[in-house]
Amino acid sequence: MVGFGVGGLYCVDLPLVQEFMPSKKRGLIGGLVTVFIPVGVLLGSIFGAYLAPEIGWRGLFAAGVLPGLLVFLVRIWVPESPRWLARQGRPEEARKSLAWALEVPPESLSLPRPEDYAEPNTRWTDLFRYPRSLIVSWFGNLGAQTGVYGVTLWAPTLFMLILHVPPAQASKMMIGLTLGGLVGRVSFALLSEGIGRRRAGGLLGFGAAVMIALAGVYHDQIWFGFSALWLLLIVGFFFADGGFAVVGPYAAEVWPAQLRTSGMGSAYGFGRIGKVIGPLGLALVVGSSNVIKPEASVENVLPAFLYLASWFVLAGAVYLFLGIETKGRSIEEIDRDLHAQDATARPAVAPGE
Repeated sequence: MVGFGVGGLYCVDLPLVQEFMPSKKRGLIGGLVTVFIPVGVLLGSIFGAYLAPEIGWRGLFAAGVLPGLLVFLVRIWVPESPRWLARQGRPEEARKSLAWALEVPPESLSLPRPEDYAEPNTRWTDLFRYPRSLIVSWFGNLGAQTGVYGVTLWAPTLFMLILHVPPAQASKMMIGLTLGGLVGRVSFALLSEGIGRRRAGGLLGFGAAVMIALAGVYHDQIWFGFSALWLLLIVGFFFADGGFAVVGPYAAEVWPAQLRTSGMGSAYGFGRIGKVIGPLGLALVVGSSNVIKPEASVENVLPAFLYLASWFVLAGAVYLFLGIETKGRSIEEIDRDLHAQDATARPAVAPGE
């Protein structure tokens, strides 16, 4: 139930934020929203490492409820998206919502014209009318999520296996990876406006692939007194986890208004298949007889990491070569282009048909 709620919030709140943002800040602010995901993971790791022995797992859950209460405050305080209200034929409410965001009197803004925001009736099958949006958002998510969750699930086990550290120490080492991802998310939020979404997505995929592959090659070496595996995975998380400052917001930007939340949600859900095929694929790669809980061994580290790196290559290639550049473009401009492509792709209907 918690996972159901968290997944729903992620797919609703990012489009909501984007529909309040001006074009020149949409990628940056959307990316910064995702920064607070690793912040929460980091706090959870710290609480688990240092507070759990004192307050127990029930106390740890209680501590997690407190920031969750902020969700209700946001729902009370933040008005509905002005673009959504305009599309629903509620121009006065849309003006008040925009005035709230700009902190100006509603009367100082002109009313939106309903004809500019007319929303056609849609069905979930309409997602397939935009094949490029579907491929970029679905397979970009699939590649990135399969790779990052595969590394996240395997890393503590590998630390214990290769570095011979106890589970508590392996958990503390994961804090370094989380910090790498946190810095990466801030950096990619800036990069999405600096070099564009397509190039930032390509950098995420190919950068993560290179670092994860190198971690597999040099997993048994010590650099500067530290494990090369640990150092390379920290840098790898800069790309792999940090790149989600592009993956999430971009998955909403490439869909027209009437499908934005549905399109992003479908992409996010499709990417979650990676949580299944990541471990399952690893089991097949390393030749484990247990496909449900594959066991790691030192000799299988390199092929396992190359397998995960290949998923990041998929994500990078999809974004770089098939991506729709949305940098600096208004939501309305993107919508017009997508609708024009849809109209071009449909077969012409003869008069009387």
